[in-house]
Amino acid sequence: MNNISGKRYRGMGSVIAGLLIFVVAGFIFNVYALDYSALFIALVLIVYAKYIKPLENMPPAVDVYLLGALTILISLVVSVFFKFSGYAIPAIGFAILVTVLFESLEFSLLFAFFISSMGASIEGGNFNVGVSLFTGALIAGRMSFRVRRRSQIIKAGFVGALVQFLTAIILEKQQGFLFFSSADVNLLETCLITGVLSAIVVFWVLPLFEYIFKVVTDISLLELSDINHPLLRRLILEAPGTYSHSLVVANLSEAAAEAIGVNPLLARVGAYYHDVGKLEKPNYFVENLVGYKDAHKDLKPSMSKMIIMNHVKDGMELAAKYHLNSKIIDFIAQHHGRSLVYYFYQKAKELEPEVQHEEEYRYPGPKPQSKEVVIVSLADTIEALSRTLDEPTPSRIEEMARDVVKKRLLDGELDESNLTLKDLEKITRSFIRMLNALFHSRINYPKDTPH
Repeated sequence: MNNISGKRYRGMGSVIAGLLIFVVAGFIFNVYALDYSALFIALVLIVYAKYIKPLENMPPAVDVYLLGALTILISLVVSVFFKFSGYAIPAIGFAILVTVLFESLEFSLLFAFFISSMGASIEGGNFNVGVSLFTGALIAGRMSFRVRRRSQIIKAGFVGALVQFLTAIILEKQQGFLFFSSADVNLLETCLITGVLSAIVVFWVLPLFEYIFKVVTDISLLELSDINHPLLRRLILEAPGTYSHSLVVANLSEAAAEAIGVNPLLARVGAYYHDVGKLEKPNYFVENLVGYKDAHKDLKPSMSKMIIMNHVKDGMELAAKYHLNSKIIDFIAQHHGRSLVYYFYQKAKELEPEVQHEEEYRYPGPKPQSKEVVIVSLADTIEALSRTLDEPTPSRIEEMARDVVKKRLLDGELDESNLTLKDLEKITRSFIRMLNALFHSRINYPKDTPH
């Protein structure tokens, strides 16, 4: 009931915040005698994205309102206070920012449509300005989808600016394209300066917006994937077995993410960090055992279970200490969901068969909330089990992988991730293909014989 009440209050808060922003924006539009069509378009787009055809990667309503308010503010500053033309409105910069932050071309398209209508409204309903802003923003947004280098952001701004200029010329020139006036040159300068400058601003403010909106971009993910990151260096040196396991999980996860069209880089980097909590007691995890000495041999199952389960809590604490993004912390917190610590659960049942142990030996959760976390969770278990196969033949690998996915599905561990059965089949096939490549048979080379 508390969760339902919390969601209801958050929903009411979003509605109130939206109404407040629309009232303030309406007042500002009235003061400056601007066309109200942009606000009406914004309302229609929000209703469309929220209720008619909900966007899968739609950011929270508060984030949408904040971006909308920032768009209106900057557009007014550029056009009303500094008296620049509507072509100087940074539609390209906003399109790049939205695309890079939220990885949704649909949302970027809707936002480009809104800011373009803002430009047209400010210019007294000038259709040419709106269309040229929209085309430039559309191209820049598409070029900045899942960029992995900051230079690609600048390139997207430059190309978007050229497209914006060419569109404006096509729409506005009446006497042909062979003769360019000084006004055309000024328009080119305006488009290029606005497009490139806004892209540079996005380049610098990305970390701030990642913090505000609690997202992680591919650019930041690449920085986190560097093996010189202090936490990864510790994992390599202090828990090399866990690091080796994480590398294989990362390869499995990246391929599976590509198979269903979600972010492969997020899955890979999440896999790198999902087990960092094992750094606190590395020798209690089988992949780090030295000299085959079992650290759990003299421990009660309840104590072993506590050590194993604590690697999630320890990992979250380490992630906070090293200032990892909340999206990466989700992999640490959720990759075991509410699953059983099965080995020690079975040992506890053998020692005390009359006692109900199941709830005590389950991880605290939460269950995986995103498709990428589910992929890493499945890859984590499947990779560990693959090491126990005496003869990892293709048929045994497939049977093992499908059994893991089926059990997780029936146990309800995948209920909160929006994965379809079709997605699960693609993920399973990807795991099987990758594991078969990993365990491929080798030729028996003849030994050298002394001459």
